[in-house]
Parts: sequence; structure tokens; C-alpha cells
Amino acid sequence: MSANSNQIFDYPPTVELLRSFLPSKAVLLEENALKKTWRIYIYLKTIYGDGISLGNDKYINSPLAGKDATYEFSFLEWLSELELCLSNQIPKQLNQPKVNSNSNKKQEKAEQRDKAKENIYLLQQLTIEDIWYQMFYLQEERDKWIDDFKYFYKISEAEIQHLLQLRPFDSQGDNFTNQTRLYRLDFQISLANAEKTHWLKAIYDSDQKLTGNYFKVDSWLQLIPELLQENNHQRLNSEVNSEYINNEELADFITRFAKNTQKRLLFAAEFIMSANIKKQKYNALINTLELNWSKSDCVKPLKITYKKFQTSPVITTIIFPVIFYYIKRGPYLYAIRPTEFEDEKYYWEGYRLDRILDVEILNWDNQQIPVKLRELNDENELPTPEDVEDSLDADTLGYAFWKTQKMMFVRFERNHYRNYIQDTSRQKIFKEINFQNFQELNSDLERFFNNKEITLILQSLRREINEKYVFCIAKFYEEDIDVFLRILIWGKNVKVILPSELKDKIFQEIQSTMKQYQDK
Repeated sequence: MSANSNQIFDYPPTVELLRSFLPSKAVLLEENALKKTWRIYIYLKTIYGDGISLGNDKYINSPLAGKDATYEFSFLEWLSELELCLSNQIPKQLNQPKVNSNSNKKQEKAEQRDKAKENIYLLQQLTIEDIWYQMFYLQEERDKWIDDFKYFYKISEAEIQHLLQLRPFDSQGDNFTNQTRLYRLDFQISLANAEKTHWLKAIYDSDQKLTGNYFKVDSWLQLIPELLQENNHQRLNSEVNSEYINNEELADFITRFAKNTQKRLLFAAEFIMSANIKKQKYNALINTLELNWSKSDCVKPLKITYKKFQTSPVITTIIFPVIFYYIKRGPYLYAIRPTEFEDEKYYWEGYRLDRILDVEILNWDNQQIPVKLRELNDENELPTPEDVEDSLDADTLGYAFWKTQKMMFVRFERNHYRNYIQDTSRQKIFKEINFQNFQELNSDLERFFNNKEITLILQSLRREINEKYVFCIAKFYEEDIDVFLRILIWGKNVKVILPSELKDKIFQEIQSTMKQYQDK
């Protein structure tokens, strides 16, 4: 199976995968061999993957993310450019512009060496337990790995616990050269000197001597055990189902064709991210949120720094995160914030992921947390993802579940209704109303309209009895921008009659748009 440059190394460190990193005669049970396989795993996750999360403020991000196969790098450059944060260390700034002046090359090399020294010191603190357990946050995944290892090598619980405390990058000497020699050989021999295929391509000079520099290769996927390739492919495909796509027919359609070995489905979806968000920052945000949600019974508040628009001021606030909601073009983090009103405990707020500048997990005993938020936690009244899902009505237009529900009374051109509403999922939202079913729908009308408005509905139905129009009522979320845009897109084919606030807003928008085109 051939690889391509878009392939990501996102394979879990199964026993089978770790064993594939060693020569056939080597035994994974031997301590040095086991440490070496975990080093190789980290190399591959940071060269071809998107890095490794190790928990709150702990991560190893990929310095080569987005680099193509023409990018040349050495072990020292890889080590110095790792954005590596352990034990609350401050991550270093990456990809600083290189100084080309000959007088500064020596200084640049010295700075690179200093960064590499800091990173090797931090890597030395890592145990296999740190990498494996905290990287996936799931106790059952770690336990399964331990069970597989014990079953394959017939070792005791005490022996496996000893192996978990090994440090793959433990010290090899007092000076920096001795400490890194073994790891430079990892690159030279284990990654770039395989007999047939290799993880890296070594670069030679004109005399056919190794330069110590490497290229990435597109053929690395051939080195992944075939069974793991298939399992990973199935795992990714199985994630597309009706649990996330609330339209059963669409979910079934995607799942069926995503399972094919040959691509038979193109799925166009906008995923808007600010151009200035760096992959390292994006991964750090995702890692922190994933960690906070790893134990559903112990979710903590977040202190976030957020910039809503480019021209908006930067704000810092404390929230309780509940769920990601992908709406149309991007993922929004929906969270609650306590209100200042006595009769309301909290309100909802949405934060687009790429506009979150910084995030910090707070313990519940932190004094910065508002009293109302702490009380909600003490009284077990914090909202859950299940609460959000239950509040999303399939018969309501829009996505803003946190907004007030209202009802609109609209008139459709009959042909438009037949082509775009009738016999589609929208028919659940836009319920046809006429003299025959008016009494049946009267209880719904009374929930949302006053007597004067209901009289207006009756007058409209009486006045427009012909084959040209279809009248409908539809629940919608107030101030939902998608509701507003949907009505505008339908243009002359629909007219909002009630509520008057929505009708006036649409009229003003059309009027201002016309003015733009009338101006010379």
C-alpha cells in the first residue's frame, strides 16, 4: 500500500506497531529495545504526525507539521525546534527567521544548541507511563495495551509496571554530545538505514559521505503493519455516523460510501480557520480541551482569552465548557457563564475555536471562579452534552439552541414550496396552515402569538385563498443569523408576515442592499 504526503501518522502505540520498529531478532521485552521503540514512536509522531499531548500544559508538538519532502533537517534541528512543554515549562517560539549573515552563523548555531539542550533535559523526564497513559487519557486503552503486552510476553503485573517507569530518553552521559549520540544514531540507523524502505532519506555529499541531514519520505506507510492500516482506516470511517450527523439518511449515505476501498464520495464542507492560527497553537488548544473532557464526571472550568473579530478587543473570561457545535463553517465551543441576575443562573456563549487565543484549566477551588458557577457544580446543576442534544428540536429552524424559541408565519410561492419544502425534512419545520387545520394548530399559535396576531393570520388565510400561495408556520430560534440568512436566500419565493420584528429586519436588509446597487 503506497502512501501520500497527506497521510498522517496517527497510529496508537500497539504492541504490534512497537514490535515492527525492531529487527526480527530483537525482543521488545528487553529494556533498551522497549525504550528505543518508544523513541521511534515519538520521532514518527513529531515528523509525520501532529505531535503528542501529555495532559494539561504538557505536549510535544510537531516541528515538521506542514513541511513537504523537500525540507532538509538534521537531528539537532529536529530536537531544537520541538515545541516541547513539560511540567508547566513555557513553550519556545518556533520557526524564527534565520539570520543569513556569516558573522551571526556561529551565534545562531549556539542558540540552536542551547534550545536542543533544554529539550533533551525535558525529554529525559518522560516515562513510558507518561507517554502512553496521558497521551490517550483513557484508562481502558492503557489497560488493554498492558493486557496485550502481558499476554504476548507472559510477564507479571510487577514486571509491566517496572517497564512503564522506563525513560526512553534517559541520560547517556554528562555532556550534551554524549547525551544525544544514541538518539542521533536512531535517526541514522533505525530511521534512515533500513534495507528496503525507510522512515527517512539520508542525504549524502559529493563524496557519498553522510551529511547528517535528512528528507521526509512519502513511502513510510509501507512500514506500518497492514492490519494496523486497515484498522485505522475502519476506525476513522466508523466515526461518521448518526451519532454526530443528526440526519439518518445522510449519515447512512456517508457511512456506506466511506467504507469503500476506492473513493466514491466527495464531501465538500467548509472548515474555516483563521489564517494566522499556527498548527502548534491549534493542537495545544485541542489537547487542553480533550484533557478536560477526558473524565466526564470531573470537567473543570476554563479561563480563556478570546478575540471575537479582528477589530474586537481581547477579553479574558471564565467559562464552563460543555460541547463543540459545528455550525455550517466552523467548530464553536459552547459554554456557560454565570449571570449577574438573581433569577438566572447562567447564559450560553459560543466561542469559535480559532479565535480562542489561550486556555487554562482551573481547579474548582480556584478563587477566580465565580460563586454562581461553583454553586452550580456543588448542586450538580451544570449542563451536559446530553442536555444540549435534547434541547435541539428537529422541528425548529436554526441552530442557536440557547436562544428563545419563537414562531414565524410565512407565505411561500406554491412552486417553491413543492420543490424545496414538500416531502423533505423541512416539512417538519414549515407546517402548512389553512382553514381546515387552523383549529388543530390553534394551541401552537396561542403559545407564540397574541390575539391581534392570530386575527392577522386568519385574515391572511381568508384573503389569499388561491392556488398561488402556501401558508406555513415554523418555530425558529430568535436572533439566529442562519434563520435570517435562510429567509434572505429564498428571496421573492417567501414572505414573512409575522413576527413583525423579523419582517422589518428582512425589509431593512433588502432595502439597504437595493440602495447599494442603485448608487452610481
